[in-house]
Amino acid sequence: MRSVTFLCCILLLLAACKHPVPRKVTPAFYFWKSIWTGNATENAYLRQLPAGRLYIKMFDVDVDEMTKQPVPVAVFRQQVPLPDSMDIVPVVFFMNEVWEHPDTTLATKVAQLLQHLCRSIPAARIPEIQLDCDWTKTSRDVYFAFLQALRRQPFVREHLLSATIRMHQVKYVGSSGIPPVEKGLLMCYNMGDLRKEGDHNSIIDPSTLASYIGQNRIAEYPLPLDIALPLFEWTVLFYQGRYEGILRNVGSAELHDTALFAPAGKQLFTVKKDTLLNGYYLHTGSTIRRETSTHKELEAAARMVAQQRQQYNPVIIFYHLDSVTLHNYPLDELQKIYRLFN
Repeated sequence: MRSVTFLCCILLLLAACKHPVPRKVTPAFYFWKSIWTGNATENAYLRQLPAGRLYIKMFDVDVDEMTKQPVPVAVFRQQVPLPDSMDIVPVVFFMNEVWEHPDTTLATKVAQLLQHLCRSIPAARIPEIQLDCDWTKTSRDVYFAFLQALRRQPFVREHLLSATIRMHQVKYVGSSGIPPVEKGLLMCYNMGDLRKEGDHNSIIDPSTLASYIGQNRIAEYPLPLDIALPLFEWTVLFYQGRYEGILRNVGSAELHDTALFAPAGKQLFTVKKDTLLNGYYLHTGSTIRRETSTHKELEAAARMVAQQRQQYNPVIIFYHLDSVTLHNYPLDELQKIYRLFN
């Protein structure tokens, strides 16, 4: 009888290994604009996805040019109430220059401003607070010390603390270090070299993603990881091989004007004559790269990341909630992508 019982246990274990228990995935959006207007399209996507969380950038922390001290900029404002059907995660973005002049009072100031901006949100609807910073080897120790100091602040102690993790910080985890937080958010975008001229996609590229995450780097990462995927596009300008910046209001329609631009590759265009376009002066011979995050690329990246399962129910966050951008991403496509992580 014992041998039969033992055999049954073995068979059950093998079945469990063959068919992993489905995860409970929470879909979500980032909101990265400074003013909440209650836009109808954005609200519809939140309801119909349906989003369980909304990650809102509450403010940036930058360095004042005169005083060289950290200051809040782009502070979030509400024109109408936030949706009450989902949790809200406040996010603070930090420029790396902040850590060049450490401020022992910064943790207190950040926590106090966060508490003020979240005063209308019930504490039970704030499951975590997230910090966003692309720290480096030189800024790591100061940033990690700040995280520890922030964790001790009364308002922050009431919630989980998470930090964004870039692709290179997963690949080079030994030199990058592990932030002293409860969980991380893996940013599956901005994985290429934006400032390098050429016909590549710096936003999202499955082959580049594969080189960062390897066979099992996500599964082996010491923190539980939520996943962020890109819903944005941009246009990058180069002149004489030099990166000149992002053209904020130049899109595919403008670049297909054959009187001004000539195709030079899959995503590349060459300026045919000097011209002023939407406030930008473009020199003859300049190169423009149009970068997008297509549904095909998103699905390929999601499948790759989803294969590296952690023992954790992840939040899958789309960056970001913007009515103009969302027209390029039908709701059913986004639903299909986040369900890949189940």
